[in-house]
This record gives sequence, structure tokens and C-alpha cells, in this order.
Amino acid sequence: MTHPEDASPPGPPPSSGSGALRLQARILESESLPAAHHRLLLRAPQIVPRAQPGQFLHIWCHPPDEIERPPCAAILRRPYSIARLVPPEEVEILFRVRGTGGRLLAAKAVGDSLDVIGPLGRGFSISPDLRVAIVVAGGVGLAPAPFLVGRLVETRARVILLAGAETDDKIPFRVDRPRPGRATLPDLEALGAEVTFASESVEGILITAVAEARFGELPEENAAMFAIGPRAMLRRLAEVTGTHIPLQVSLEERMACGLGACRSCVVPTTGQSGYQTVCRDGPVFDASEIDWERLTS
Repeated sequence: MTHPEDASPPGPPPSSGSGALRLQARILESESLPAAHHRLLLRAPQIVPRAQPGQFLHIWCHPPDEIERPPCAAILRRPYSIARLVPPEEVEILFRVRGTGGRLLAAKAVGDSLDVIGPLGRGFSISPDLRVAIVVAGGVGLAPAPFLVGRLVETRARVILLAGAETDDKIPFRVDRPRPGRATLPDLEALGAEVTFASESVEGILITAVAEARFGELPEENAAMFAIGPRAMLRRLAEVTGTHIPLQVSLEERMACGLGACRSCVVPTTGQSGYQTVCRDGPVFDASEIDWERLTS
């Protein structure tokens, strides 16, 4: 997840069946990015072989030795999407510095340790037979895009990344406009994807409109779409893809425990139970699992 102010209490480590661990992750790099974004590179060798695109880390923002006597400033953990892995030991997160938790993390120094639980949640499912993948990411949804794009490129599929935001400064990546009407993100292009970026303030178009125009590039078989971003964007993609194109969506929701126990992050679904948790059943769902009418009403 990418809301720095979403939160959950420190709590005990998850059960062994969850595939997640609680560990001390040392900060290897801490970098301020433009427009109040920040990047942390963590040493977490136990997480690297377990993590899947779309999963997240639950991070205690204060020093680890304060976990048994938490101060009031940021008493709850914050969930952050895994932005990238650097095997065999390193995990990167990207976030926008807002609120107490984000400010505490951005102020950490290289060498500091963070109390981390992860990887948590259900990630994206990637078929080994995939031929063409379209990734649609809006705004803060771009934070986990490098991990997903990298994994898709590894399948040797054609990967098309369509990214959008209200303004250029709403994303943690540099925007390049080599010519009028053409915008891209060089850092993500370097991963091997075909990248198109659209800013509402510059290009004057929503990324959903760009995505609809590119649907014709998907073959009838072994194609899929992956989407991360605002609910309105995800709902529109679900409407236009229907049952013709497999669509997986990553949802964001405020959460408390991060383990599915408190059920503070439930979203309406089409299944018998009527609701599922974003932190444990998601954050990635098949678009057909979501009751979009109730979710966005």
C-alpha cells in the first residue's frame, strides 16, 4: 500500500503459515526525491526470496527499541508497497512524505534499523504463458510499478506501462518529454517496458482514455492487464475490459492490524461473504471479485 498514514499496531509476528516474517531491516540508502517523495533501500535478505509484486511491508516508524513503549506520535505501523528488489538482500520502498509516519521514516539515517513485518498480502498472479501485459498505474500507484514491470519483463512478454497523474510532481519518478505530445518515465523504460506517461495538467488526458485506445494491441489469448491507482480509475478499467481481458487490480485501504484480524480494511466483493480484507485477501484482486458499485458509491 502507499498511504503513509494508513496504520496498524506493532503486534506479534504473523503466523508461520502466512509466509511473512518480522525482522530488523537496516537502512542502506535514504534519498530525498523531488516533490516530497522519498526512497529507502533496506537490507532484508529474508524477505527478498518470498516477495511478490503487489505485496507490502508493515513498518514501525520509531526506533525498534521503542516498540514496547510506543510514543503517541506514530503508535501504529505504516504499510508501504515493495517498489523493487535488489537480490539477494535488498528491498526498496518509495513513498510521499506526508504525516507523522512518513516524516519519521524520511528522517532516518543510513545504518538505522526498522522493525518490519513482511511480505504481506496477496500479490499479482503472472502466467508463464503471458504474451502481452498492459500495466496501468495512476498517481501513487506508480510506487510498486518497478517490481511488477520487472517481473513481467522476465517472462519475455511485451510489457506496456501506461502511467498517469494529475501533475508531474505527484509521482516519484522523473518525467521526460522528448517531443511534444510524448512523455515517458526513463527509470521505468530502462526496465524493458514500453512506457507512456500522461499528466492531466500537461497532456490534458486521463490515463484511462490512453488505456482504452491501446486495448487493440492485446491478442485474443495470453494477454492480461494489471492496474494500480485510484478507485475511479480501477472501476473504469473494470467496466471497459469486462470479461474480455483478464484484469487484476491493487486496492488501497486504511488498515489497522495488517494481518486480516481486525477487518478494518474490508472492501465489498461479489462472493458469498460480501466482504474481503485488503491486507490479507488483497491488496490484489481479480476485477470481477470487486463489487464496484458499492466500493465507489
